[in-house]
Amino acid sequence: MGFYLRKGFNFGPIRLNLSRSGLGASFGVTGARIGVGPKGSYIHLGRGGLYYRQSLGTLPRSHPPAPPVAHQHVKFDSSEQGLREIASTSAAGMADSSSSELLKELNRVQQRWDIFPVAAIVGALVTGWAAFEYQGWWWVSSLVVFILASIYARHTDVIKGTAILHYALEGEAEKRFSSLLAAFGQVNRCRGIWRVNAQGHTNDWKRNAGANTILKRSPFRPSLACPAKVQCNIQVPAFKTDRSTLYFFPDRLLVYNWGGVGAVPYNQLDAQATQVQFREDGQVPGDAVQVGTTWRFVNRNGGPDRRFNNNRQLPIMLYGQLFLTSTSGVEEVFEMSIPAAAQATADAISNLSAGNL
Repeated sequence: MGFYLRKGFNFGPIRLNLSRSGLGASFGVTGARIGVGPKGSYIHLGRGGLYYRQSLGTLPRSHPPAPPVAHQHVKFDSSEQGLREIASTSAAGMADSSSSELLKELNRVQQRWDIFPVAAIVGALVTGWAAFEYQGWWWVSSLVVFILASIYARHTDVIKGTAILHYALEGEAEKRFSSLLAAFGQVNRCRGIWRVNAQGHTNDWKRNAGANTILKRSPFRPSLACPAKVQCNIQVPAFKTDRSTLYFFPDRLLVYNWGGVGAVPYNQLDAQATQVQFREDGQVPGDAVQVGTTWRFVNRNGGPDRRFNNNRQLPIMLYGQLFLTSTSGVEEVFEMSIPAAAQATADAISNLSAGNL
């Protein structure tokens, strides 16, 4: 049975335990809260453990569904000049006072180099050399040393290179996070999900299917995952794109990108959803709703511009957009083939912020 070092942090009604032990062991006695029941209190074994308890905040808020916006979008443009890039800033600047110790530990395990791969390679080379040059107990001895060194290196990597985030949710906190998981399920069922990389206004509507807004986007698929070198006792929704990875934990958003690890409490994260009409020149998702048609090159009366031989008719699809912003530097826009999924996610994130008030 291994021993471990655990630190305690309080985030409103949610209890989080951070441990450097990678074995995932926990201990409890009757009446202790170890995160497997809806009620009770926490107990920590080992050295350095702290425990606090705090009541829940206000009830969750609700938002009416947003109407479709007047702007209409298209993916292509004769020139990408004038597009504004949409991207979050360095995660190093995303922190508040309650996240300092947590971020320090998460950044430490992310920046630490594992020694097991080096030990395995060196041990294999030494063992192979001993087997070729020597016989009998020399080779057996080198093999034993190689195995022991590999086990020790792996154990060290797990002990010093793994952070354990342990959540125990109850009452309204559990309901709020369950709502987020349900909304995430709607997003995951969308046939089309994109991250909007850049967006801008265009006056050249004739060459852009009559649209007055153009954008660049890239597809991605959400998942239930934990960050690398982090173990957690719950499933965490994650949006992994080419720029950043967003992990929606119960108490706050963790942002992983080129700047490191950042944290944004939900009461500092603004989530909004809207509907847009998109001129789709690619594959149409099977679950999207078509609201009209247009032409790749269009006249003012809505008919095709016959000066272009390659003119083709395009469907106008109704999509949902999810906007995530914060004063600390989060700026992300996601587009979904089902508008209700974007609205449900925005509502769930707004409800989570009630627990951080």
